[in-house]
Amino acid sequence: MNIPRYPLTAIVGQEHARRALSIALVNPRAGGLLISGTRGTAKSVLVRATAPFTPTGQIMELPLGASEDMIFGTIDMETALQKGERQLRHGLLHRAHDTILYMDEVNLLREDILSTVLKCAGDGFFHLERDGLSFTEDVSYTPVGTMDPAEGTLRSALLDSFGMFAAMEEIEDAAQCREIVARVLAYERDSAVFRASYAAQEEAFGTMICRARDLLPRVEAPSAILRFAAACAARAHCVGNRAELYLIEAARAIAALAGRSFVMPEDVEEAAVFVLVHRMSRPQEEQQPLPPPSDGNAPEQDDLPNELQEPTPPQNDGDAQAPQEHTQENEPQDGADDPPPSEEDEPCAEDEDRVAAPLENVMARLSLLSMTMRAQGGKSGRRDIIQIHTADGRGLRTDLPRRGARLDLALSATLRAAAPHQRTRRGGQAVVIHPEDVRVWVRAKRSAAHILFLVDASGSMGARERMRTVKGAILALLREAYQKRDCVGLIAFRRDRAETLLPMTRSVELAERALRDLPTGGRTPLAEGLAHAHRTLRELERKGSEKTVLVLVTDGRTNTKEGDAGVQRALRAAEEIAETAALTLVLDTEHSVPRVGVAPELARRMAAQYYTLERLSAEGVLEIVRASRAVQS
Repeated sequence: MNIPRYPLTAIVGQEHARRALSIALVNPRAGGLLISGTRGTAKSVLVRATAPFTPTGQIMELPLGASEDMIFGTIDMETALQKGERQLRHGLLHRAHDTILYMDEVNLLREDILSTVLKCAGDGFFHLERDGLSFTEDVSYTPVGTMDPAEGTLRSALLDSFGMFAAMEEIEDAAQCREIVARVLAYERDSAVFRASYAAQEEAFGTMICRARDLLPRVEAPSAILRFAAACAARAHCVGNRAELYLIEAARAIAALAGRSFVMPEDVEEAAVFVLVHRMSRPQEEQQPLPPPSDGNAPEQDDLPNELQEPTPPQNDGDAQAPQEHTQENEPQDGADDPPPSEEDEPCAEDEDRVAAPLENVMARLSLLSMTMRAQGGKSGRRDIIQIHTADGRGLRTDLPRRGARLDLALSATLRAAAPHQRTRRGGQAVVIHPEDVRVWVRAKRSAAHILFLVDASGSMGARERMRTVKGAILALLREAYQKRDCVGLIAFRRDRAETLLPMTRSVELAERALRDLPTGGRTPLAEGLAHAHRTLRELERKGSEKTVLVLVTDGRTNTKEGDAGVQRALRAAEEIAETAALTLVLDTEHSVPRVGVAPELARRMAAQYYTLERLSAEGVLEIVRASRAVQS
């Protein structure tokens, strides 16, 4: 079905993402593309508008709820019932051959499905073993995903499987916004007339893509370019060798788009912006950002999308310096034992200079883009999916029934298992099912967590720092809650009581309002805080919470009128918490050595994981909570 689409050339701005899509259209071996942008930035419109420029003239979309049967294929029921033969009914991957496989909200897809789809794209084939079928098929499709970073991003292994990354521009210019509205209204008023007005631009763009696609097999990358690409990947500290391969393939596509049969350094520079930015993983000691361009002013986050729009990195950015470190760009000179290259392969001094000179510009620009990417998106945590053999949750796969278990019949899978045998079983009946044909659902249930922070807000040293840190960690966890469905709450204890400052919620807006003013000061009623947390945990258990995490943040210094009696009450409350099903963490913020607080003993009585935090930070607290949740899963 040929669905009318908004013209690609009618989209205002977004030159950076459009350039990345052009590369993906020309060269599938560039590894596909991941596009990130906030809602309403035309991510989906942009990708769907590329349909006329694919070899098949259409794109294939992978919906969020797609099953393995839909994607990879399964037994053809009609053939099996009528002829008693097992034949494959092809899935989406087969129909996506030679085109774009588009995954909207890719960060919300099941990770096992996304990982397999990306692996098949990289391997060029997939092998299917199910329902008595064994099938291998060559595939050639370009995976393109879009995502809103506010809904969580992807873990690094999945990010690395996408060859390129592009961030959408948030257009704020009044004239551009006005033009966007005018064009959308014109399209909705009469889409045929609107598309006709852009027919010439669409034809010119399509001609450019076709010519580049035809030229691509003849585009070569000389050895100096290979060394430059390797140096760029090394300086970006990319893991593995995918970066170099995708960098060269993207640069070849850029050269083909320019009508050249050879790759130049500026092609690699431009490709690096798409290929390396989501792969940069510099060591901790090198995490300081590189100096900004020569104007001396670090760009604001809102200014960075303009940087992204430039299709070719600037050549005159001489003041932007990368950190002084050993790089791989001069390593070819060290190979004294290597056989001398032929005159045809040996680069001249001028070529070496041209390759080495842009490296600092590439690294400076990548540093800025990497900071933008980190600022835009949330963290990706482990998706807490547990497989269960009950009727709760979403169907993940089918299996043979377990003895004594409740029968959650998977009807379609049962019919597929019985279908090939119907010619010998029927005897005048429509379908005959034997016990060995029965299949049941193995369901997946997202295991959300209730994370309760219990924070010492007394007047002891560092109370304000503790509260600010926990506030930052709570807001960061809540930004992941859209995907994980986690709830976060906060209890603070000070003076003579403990109070709930933030009831269990997954709303960032509610948390920001509730935590705007965080009270501190007074004595340290540790026992009251632990007792209040114990009551909250018991209430969560009564409501059916399957996973609760208690995070106690304190320096362990008790300060109440009761003295030692208060400490003993706190220790007894800790033992009561140990009897709950909650995973407990104690984050000891005491700085003195030796430690005189009771935090270590509290951790022992609560059977808690104990951490000492010499330097308290929201990111440090966040990583500890994430790691603990992963262990609990």
